[in-house]
Amino acid sequence: MLIGGYSLYELFLQFLFWGAAGWLVEVIDMKIEAGEFQNRGFLHVPLCPLYGIGMPSLCILLGDAKKSYLAIFIGGIVFCTVVEYIIGWLLEKLFNARWWDYSHVRFNFQGRICLRNAILFGFGAVLSLGVVQPMVEGTIHWIPVQIGMAVIAAAALVLAIDTVASVLKALHYRREHRDKGAVVIFKSHR
Repeated sequence: MLIGGYSLYELFLQFLFWGAAGWLVEVIDMKIEAGEFQNRGFLHVPLCPLYGIGMPSLCILLGDAKKSYLAIFIGGIVFCTVVEYIIGWLLEKLFNARWWDYSHVRFNFQGRICLRNAILFGFGAVLSLGVVQPMVEGTIHWIPVQIGMAVIAAAALVLAIDTVASVLKALHYRREHRDKGAVVIFKSHR
């Protein structure tokens, strides 16, 4: 079964790569911005599912437009900003907490998205899809299928366990802060 020209095998390996790369970008950004290590992901493992799902999805949505840096830039701005807003809203509603807050940044909307990041998403999409994605695809084709399947099986098991543990932790955090009545910023120092 192909989705946008990719097999599920390829998409899962892309998910792992982009999820780990996104986590690393977020950790570096917070080290620069806040001066401290913060695990910016929802999960305990060093992986941000938002990036793991987002980059392959953007790749599929853009289709042949991936050949145009302008289309990638605009697509990156629109797609990533919309996804960031929806995920931020959803996490807030489910867990009464925010994993990010741009209220202090100029040109933000409800603290969930901001113009600075939207533009960075555009440039990040050009770099990611225009330069890195072809290397990721080449590497996936180079990996022997048996090794790729073993990585997928192990990662799926770890992610399933971690997702359950992370949801339970977030629900516990929500219960702890429910009496405060306000949405709180979820910070994780692991």
